[in-house]
Amino acid sequence: MNPVPAAIPLPFASPGEPVRITGIGHGRDLEKRLAAMGLALGSELCLMQQEGGNLVVAVGNTRLALGHGLAQKVLVTPV
Repeated sequence: MNPVPAAIPLPFASPGEPVRITGIGHGRDLEKRLAAMGLALGSELCLMQQEGGNLVVAVGNTRLALGHGLAQKVLVTPV
């Protein structure tokens, strides 16, 4: 059996590597807000750019900019 990789905060993901959202911290309101942006639990995304603490992620054909504080609350695992 392969071990399940541990979830890490989104800013620690490797740029260009596809990841899956496995957890969202700080309650249901934040989870709903992110889901409305296309970042729901189970979604696959790719960290495209990280500069000055801010991130740009790709979700399908969409690019989203996230602040560092928000991105820290999104837990991901490699796909």
